[in-house]
Amino acid sequence: MISAVAPAKINLAFLSGPARPDGYHSVISIYQALDLFEKVSVESADDWRVELIGAELAEAERVPIDSSNLVIKAALELAKHVGIEKPQPMRFVIEKHVPPAAGMAGGSADAAASLVALNRAWGLDLSSAELTKVAAKIGADVPFALLGGTALGLDTGIELRPLPPLGLQFALLIFSTPGLSTADVFKEFDRLCPDGDLTKTPDQVVSQYESGVGKILGDNSLEVAAYSLRPDLFGMAQTIPGKKAFVSGSGPTLFMLSKDSEEVASWHRAFIASGFSAMVCKTSNGSAELVN
Repeated sequence: MISAVAPAKINLAFLSGPARPDGYHSVISIYQALDLFEKVSVESADDWRVELIGAELAEAERVPIDSSNLVIKAALELAKHVGIEKPQPMRFVIEKHVPPAAGMAGGSADAAASLVALNRAWGLDLSSAELTKVAAKIGADVPFALLGGTALGLDTGIELRPLPPLGLQFALLIFSTPGLSTADVFKEFDRLCPDGDLTKTPDQVVSQYESGVGKILGDNSLEVAAYSLRPDLFGMAQTIPGKKAFVSGSGPTLFMLSKDSEEVASWHRAFIASGFSAMVCKTSNGSAELVN
């Protein structure tokens, strides 16, 4: 089998305009990759198959194993891009490390890893730029899962501009159920903020990021919608006195950042003591790539 990995993400900032005529939203996002990677292995098969490894039962039920899974969509889009009318069916083994419906683009990371693995398996030798074109047709977060690192995302998030690396930060991720679908959160955002929330220009957002990441953390248009759908998240975010946890993307995952590993460890203990599920990871400059 040929295997590839791609990183999960958090959104350091996420500003959204109103719904466009095509139903999508123009956004300004700063993506940050984490050292939490999805792994996808592929091999030829008699029919299209998706298998999961590492997902707990409750989580696995939220991950489709039929043609609606993004790994199969990625394969079909890749085949279409290179003119293969009847692509060889493939077996995909997904090693899950990112909770589904958590606002961390686990499914998009699966799709990005699949593109990299299939590029090798099918002997295509496409450039990163070509794979990114395919990725943009699969989902808004897939191009970033290919690129990794730190990047500004525009349009629906598919237009990317690499940014200076954030540098090593320790990230506390706080998980909860039920998950929130991106579509449901945007629908609630449209109800609450019909005129959108693009209060800054891309250059202003980048300038704030470059002058100190703390100046943009929590700048998330979707936070109010996530809180509306999951009111309990607001209380969770206030678990540490004087230190707010932020919603990542459409949620419900919350995150906190610090350069001090001991500080993050203390936050982790506090959330666990309060009965929440949490883990510590690090920011990463990693991107989608082949692995042994």
